[in-house]
Amino acid sequence: MIPYKYHPAISEWMYMVDSGEVPSSQEMKDLMPFLRAKLDAPNAFVDNKRIDNALANAERFFKLKQYPFQKFLLTFITYVFVRNEQGELELMFNEYFIYAGRGFGKNTILSESSFELTTSNHNVKNYNVDIVATSEEQAMTSFKDIRDMLENNKEFMKRRYSWSKTEIRNRKNGSTIKARTSNPKTKDGGRPGAVGFDEAHAYDSYKSFNVHTTGLGKVPFARRFYLTTDGYIRGSVLDDIKERAKMVLRGELPNSKLFPFMCKLDDPEEVHDPRNWEKANPMLRYNSDLRAQVEQEYETAKVTPSLMVEFMTKRMNCPTENLATAVATWDNILATNQDFPELVGQNCIGAVDYARVRDFCAVGLLFKVADKRYWIHHTFIPASALAVQKFNFDIEAAVKQGLCTIVQGETIEPDIAADWFEVQARKYRIQRVCMDDYKYQYMKPEFSSRGFETWIVRNGKTTHTKVLPLVDMLFAKHKLVFGNDMMMRWYTNNTYLDIDTKGNVSFEKIDPEKRKNDGFMALIHALTQDGELKEVRRIRRKPRSYSY
Repeated sequence: MIPYKYHPAISEWMYMVDSGEVPSSQEMKDLMPFLRAKLDAPNAFVDNKRIDNALANAERFFKLKQYPFQKFLLTFITYVFVRNEQGELELMFNEYFIYAGRGFGKNTILSESSFELTTSNHNVKNYNVDIVATSEEQAMTSFKDIRDMLENNKEFMKRRYSWSKTEIRNRKNGSTIKARTSNPKTKDGGRPGAVGFDEAHAYDSYKSFNVHTTGLGKVPFARRFYLTTDGYIRGSVLDDIKERAKMVLRGELPNSKLFPFMCKLDDPEEVHDPRNWEKANPMLRYNSDLRAQVEQEYETAKVTPSLMVEFMTKRMNCPTENLATAVATWDNILATNQDFPELVGQNCIGAVDYARVRDFCAVGLLFKVADKRYWIHHTFIPASALAVQKFNFDIEAAVKQGLCTIVQGETIEPDIAADWFEVQARKYRIQRVCMDDYKYQYMKPEFSSRGFETWIVRNGKTTHTKVLPLVDMLFAKHKLVFGNDMMMRWYTNNTYLDIDTKGNVSFEKIDPEKRKNDGFMALIHALTQDGELKEVRRIRRKPRSYSY
């Protein structure tokens, strides 16, 4: 007997988690007492009748069996309320973070919820639902599911709904469902009742989020959904939501209305016991074809490191780097966010890197204080590069933080980089400026005319193999400091080690088109001269931030 007093759709999944019947992540286990405290509050109201109708409609019209976790989610998304001081109903939760491995059925949840919110059972006029994704194909997935459902129930639905390739509308209450892409330039906010972000891991900035949510609040019971597997963009919107979800579960955000439903492995080693896989995807319990597919992928991934990275990230929601080829783990990259000491008047090595004059140009200064290295960086970007290429990074935010400068025109000329070093030379003692042999002849005249000593760094496996032990040590022991430099974290996370059969390595870009690593390569140039850098042993610490 299930020992809970709530609606069966709540009690069933709650008991399965609490009893250990279903393997669950720590976050899922923490969710249950968190919810009980909310549900047991005197102002909580669960509309059992409307929940029953919603569950019946989902199964009747979509013709899909509703499993316990799906019923649990649909219940909290739709008809779980609190009464405010005026006695009016408000949603207990109005943000829904549904984070689960590939194959979970996130689009089913989004489709059933979106449709329910337009029905007479929900009973809110002009409750418009926007389904948003970074691509039209992804945005249309749930929209097409709903449209197909209407077609399959045409005799019943045609008197109640109209539908086309772009819009679904309730004839009586005017509520609509539309699919939208996340291009901020093509959306003006509107008057949505709910916004569902499909595959939220694909968003590298809040700009696309905000343009779709600014209109929320004009219609009662506004909701937003974040449905996603994990992804490869670190320091992203998704990472922020994950951290906020954990803070909610820890009780650190008592006024938050975020509903954190998190399915994931607790430890990467758990992947080797298939019984743990349900932690990341409860659907594996009910779908034998899905389990067979996941088992096959795991067997292949065991002998293919790059596929194991994808398996861990997309199937297990446990993002991990290919430790054989990653420059550093994401945790070690985050550890570079430490305060700088006072460095004015100290010795440093300068470095500059860019692949082409029409591309990003990164400059930086390397300092050695005791056993730590401090790296001050800046990037120059030709405006033309941004016009022709989209990058998986919030460049606008980096500009605002003083980490990069957009240069009008098509090229970054040597004088732009030299100007930066000349300004820095008023504060620091720059011993030399390093650059690879490809740039040396092009840049040397300008730098020499300013009085800088230039130094050629031979690019390639020989140089990179020699500097790798230092790089490994600095990251592993948290001895490398970037300050709060989101751009250097991005550069570093975009770099992998290419290892040949003799064990020689070179630092390479993960994705040459959408990712850059110029700032990291400039750092490597400077680190090749680490032995020549005069160390500062005693220095007065004074936390400061750098902005150029």
